[in-house]
Order: sequence, then C-alpha cells, then structure tokens
Amino acid sequence: MPRQRLTSIPLLPFPQIAGRAMAAIALALALSACAPSALTTARSQIEAANYPAARQELVALSARTDLTDSERRELKDDLCLCDFKIGRPAYTLAEQRGVCVDASKEPGSQAGSIIAQIDQAERDRDAQEVDAALGAHDLADAERAATDYQRMPGYDAATLARWSKQIWTLADAQVFADSAVKKRSLGGAISEARKNHPNVVKMSKSEFDRWVVATSTVSGTALASSVEAKDSTLTLAVDDANLPLAALSLDRLATINDGMVARCGCDARTNVAVAETGFPVYFIRLDPETKMSEVMILPRGDRGIVAASSN
Repeated sequence: MPRQRLTSIPLLPFPQIAGRAMAAIALALALSACAPSALTTARSQIEAANYPAARQELVALSARTDLTDSERRELKDDLCLCDFKIGRPAYTLAEQRGVCVDASKEPGSQAGSIIAQIDQAERDRDAQEVDAALGAHDLADAERAATDYQRMPGYDAATLARWSKQIWTLADAQVFADSAVKKRSLGGAISEARKNHPNVVKMSKSEFDRWVVATSTVSGTALASSVEAKDSTLTLAVDDANLPLAALSLDRLATINDGMVARCGCDARTNVAVAETGFPVYFIRLDPETKMSEVMILPRGDRGIVAASSN
C-alpha cells in the first residue's frame, strides 16, 4: 500500500493569530480604569513583551481577595496570555491549556482564542510524532501519538482514518514477517477446526454474528461492540474501556477465530481493533503447528508483538 502524506489543518500564520489574541485581551484590559496598581504594572510588562515579569506580578496579585469580578477575569486572561507567550519548555502545552481553560470559565473571558491555538499546537505535535513513528516502523509510538491526537478537541477524522490504515498495514507486515517461518500446510488445522465447531458451519450470517457476540461476552459484558465478517477476515471492535477485560479473555478471541476458520473452511484471520480509533490490538490466526488459533498481541505503549495461544 503506498504511503500517504499526512495533511494538516489550514491555519492563519501563528504570529497573526497570536497577535489577534493579544489584542483582544489588551482591549478588554483597557476597558477597566480601576484595576489595582499591581495589575497596571503587569499590563505595562505585557505591553513591553516582558512576559515573565508580568506573570510574576500576576501570580502575586492572584492571592488578593479585594479584586472585583472584572479584575479577576482580566488577571486570569493575562496569566493565560503570559504562559502562552512564554511557552515551552517553561510551560508545557498542557500547563498552558490548564491556565487558559481556568480563565475561560470567567464571564467575558478572551482566552478562547488562545486555547484554540494551544490545541492546534498539540495536534500538530502529535501529527509530527505519528509521521516520524510510522517512518521508523514504530507501531507503539505511532499508536500512542495518534491516540493522543484523537483525544484532542477538533481532531480531523480523515487524518485519523489514514493513520489507522497505515498502522494496520505496518502491523500486518510485521506479524506476517514474524510468522513466516511457520508457514506450512494448514489443511489439518482447518479440518480440526471444522470438527470442533460443526454447528458454526451451518449458521447464517446473523446467527454467526450473534454467536461471536455471545462467545465474546464475559460476566455479562460483550467484548465485541461490532462484528464484521468479509470473506476470510473477521473484524471485531472493542471499546477502549473493555480492553483490559479483552486481555484476560484471549481464549475467547481464539475460539472465535477457530469458528471463523470452520465457517469458511479456510485460513481465516480475526482482526481486533479499538472501537474509538480503529487502531489494531490483536491479530488472530491459525497456527499450523498447534492446530489452534494464535493471538498476536500488537504493540501498544512499550510492548512488542507477543504471541499467545489459547485452548
């Protein structure tokens, strides 16, 4: 599959947007003529682009209890602007966002435009990390960064879908390369699966789907939130919240693939994906040596590909 170029969301030039955000906050500050002298000093520092000194003044002023609602809003907006302008490494994007989100809760706050820029910076950073990880064939880092991207407000669904395809393709290549030495005739393994699951062979599509859901149900919780069977491939989606339970139920997933093998009478495979992102979690394939389905645990976090066979 040809590698696809990642695209980013069109943005105004950063200095232009940051300037607009600063101008909006400065205008709001200018409307108050009765602010404490410390706030006036902080404003002078902001106008001089001396943001560390301005922040120091604002932090000291924030402990005062005699501020009006308007002054408190202006102080928080100023803190948001200062942290944003100082930026990394002094303040991480998460720290900047936390300060600005707190400011945005005040009626009339101007912090929303800065929050949007912080979110875009987060998405851009995650996109760069995904691109670099895919280029290095690092599945774990690619999925971690792509998952972080997906959790940010305003993520692009089309970009996420492209990454999902690339991650699946890379995972598939790594799994097949790892198991190539095991390749041999699967006739005996397929016959064994059909002998162990005679009822599955006779099921209609809807009956088979219900059997998959029932087989994947643990303590009343169905692991498979969706089931899609096409040719020799079965795709199961598992909600992120149910992944820990799925990790303890690999035998059920292996049984499901055995049933898929029996149903098609072929070298079937089952792909297990995270429902929210579509990213891979497990490949399940027939092992010609054990004549049982083998669960390939795909890298998430710092894990590598691990094989687990279940009865």
